[in-house]
Formats: sequence, structure tokens, C-alpha cells
Amino acid sequence: MKRLKISLVAIIVLLSTFLLSGITCAFHEGGEGYCEGCHTILGSPSNQDWSTDESSSAVPPTLILKGSDPSSTCLRCHAERSADHSVLSNDGSRFTPGGDFYWLQKTFSWSMEGLSYQSRADSHGHNIVALDYGLNPDGRLSQAPGGSYPSAALGCTSCHDPHAKTTGNGVDLGTTMAPSSYGEEPSTGTPPGTFRLLGGVGYAGGQLRSGVAFRSAAPIAKASSFGWAETDYNHTAYGSGMSEWCANCHGGFLNGSTGGVAGKHPAGKGAKIPAEISNNYNSYVGTGDVSGSQTSAYLALVPFEVDTASASLLDPSSSSGPGSGGDANVMCLTCHRAHASAFPSMGRWDFETSLMAESHPKAGDGGASGTDALHSYYGRNMIAEFGEKQRQLCNKCHLKD
Repeated sequence: MKRLKISLVAIIVLLSTFLLSGITCAFHEGGEGYCEGCHTILGSPSNQDWSTDESSSAVPPTLILKGSDPSSTCLRCHAERSADHSVLSNDGSRFTPGGDFYWLQKTFSWSMEGLSYQSRADSHGHNIVALDYGLNPDGRLSQAPGGSYPSAALGCTSCHDPHAKTTGNGVDLGTTMAPSSYGEEPSTGTPPGTFRLLGGVGYAGGQLRSGVAFRSAAPIAKASSFGWAETDYNHTAYGSGMSEWCANCHGGFLNGSTGGVAGKHPAGKGAKIPAEISNNYNSYVGTGDVSGSQTSAYLALVPFEVDTASASLLDPSSSSGPGSGGDANVMCLTCHRAHASAFPSMGRWDFETSLMAESHPKAGDGGASGTDALHSYYGRNMIAEFGEKQRQLCNKCHLKD
């Protein structure tokens, strides 16, 4: 009976590890997964363990991806409809910090004052190629804006290193990095991995083997491992290097870059938030309401970087706005999602309307489903929360409304 009780406890613990909401780690554990999770291995002798025996002179097995392409292989797990780690839903309900690739399949249309308007699906995000899931190359752009990365080669592994061989400062093909997908600090003497397995210096961008090699290290950031749904109190905390990392492919948008794209908002380490802008951010609650305070000012729809190279100083549950010392800075993800959003230019909000209540998708739009309007703002009812007259969220910093 005692042995039976012990066995039952062990089973409960094991099931809890895999089933409790918010707990992920069974496959990646913040790093490289097991080979057979992504590959079908053909031609390997039954007595040959290729994961440990690298000295054998035998012909290695053929590794075949389980999906039609790298991104389809990733989405075999990351499109599980109800899983926290899903980044592709069937209704836009995956409120991850990066966004839901669902929006790449949604084109919205509407009429106003006799004119027709459209928000195209391929304007809503990074158009990863995942043929098994109906995701195709960008139909508008042949290469990355502000850069040269070809759209036809874009996939999950363009940004994320599936073999977790990338350190913060470069690529080490001989050592598996410490788990750090959530931004945790590695143990003393352990090679550090990167946040979300993002490629570091020298990373070749997945299936693209030449043409674009990363020059900037992966960013310093930290996220909670309990629940991926982004809120004002559970969000990615950004430390430094996010815009510089984006500039591996979008170099023309980086603040101070040579040949930069004219008219674009400054972003990067050089785009510091001065005291005046910090005060605006911290006092701004919404249009007509500037009664806020620094300790409760954080708005997940308008995040910022705090300018630190230490993940241990980052708090994903913090509700504080930027300090007034000029250390925080604007980054690409202050206004954009990394994966996709419901809005053009993968904006965190609709850049093309004056009032948030007039954002598209909205009820009655062509192509819009019943929950699209609510899910576009991560389940936030913008009218109920901010009012019918709430204007662009640029005003969180610039206070022009």
C-alpha cells in the first residue's frame, strides 16, 4: 500500500508538470529540444546513438523535417490551439507578447464616406513561410524594410535558433547553451543562452545560409514562465539591445544608422526618453486624464526598455513607468509586435485612425469575425477602459491630445 501511494504521487507530479496551465518546458526547457521532436531520422543503424557518438566514421542518418518547411515544423507544437506556447490560434486569442500569426490570414475591408478601405493580411506582421498552415511569403515586399533579408526565406528560424547554439555574444557550434528562453541568469561558469532562443552575433538566419549574418547580439529581456498572455502586470520586461537586434535585418530603421529611412521614429540606445517624456508617460492615463503616477503607469500596449544589461534587474510583473533620469529608451517593440498584430505594420494599436474606437477590425468590417475587434487589443475593451474619445496611444509619450 505504501508503495502504491508513492507511485500515485509520482504520477500526479509528472502529470502536473505537463498539464498545469502556464508551465512549459517539456520540450525546449529553454534550449534545444530532442532531435526526433522536429526530425524524422532515416538510415541510422539501430545500435548507433548519434546524439552522443560523434566519433563514428559511419555515414550519419538523414534528418528530415516533420513539417514541409522549418516554420511548419515549429508550428506542429506552437500552433496547439489551447497551449500557452501557441503563437497561432484560430481566432486571434493567443495574447503573447509577440502576437498571434492568426492575423496574417485576415484581411479587413470597410467603407467610409463613400470610399473603400482595406487592411491587408500581409501587412499585419512578419509573413513567415509555413505552407502546412497556409502562411505564405509577403505579397507586397520582396525583402525586409530597411534591409535586404528576402521575404521568401522568412520563417521562425530566421530569428530563433532552433538548436540553441547561440550565446549572447556569438555562435558556439560545440556547446549547448544554458536554458534562458525566459531571460533567466545562467549559473556561474555556464555559457549563457539567449532570450527566446533569438539568434546572436553571426547567426545565419535559419534556412537562409548566406546574405545576412547577424551583427548585433540578442537582446536582454525577461518574461514570466507562468502564463504567456500579456497584461500590464505580466509582460516582457525589456532591458537593452532590442532595436539593435531588430536592426540585424532592418538596419535602416535604427536610430543614427547610416542610410536610415527618413521620417521614422528614433529607436535604439540612442533614443533615450528624456525627463519630460517620462513625466508624460507616467502621468498619462488616457485622453483628458493625466492623473497617473510612476508606480502604476506601465501600459503593456506601450512598453519601453530600461537600459540594463542584467536580466536579474528586470521584473515582468512591474507596473512602474520609466524613471526620470533619462536611462530608459524607445525601442522597435514600443509600437510594434514582433510576430503579428491585427493592424497594419504590425502595430500594437491602429496607427491609421485618430480614435481608438474607430480601429479596424471592428464589427461590420468585411472579413472580420465576431471576436476580432476584442482580440485585436488583447481582450481589452478599449471604449470601456479608455472612453469613446480615446486618441492614438502615441500620446502616452507625446501628450498631444
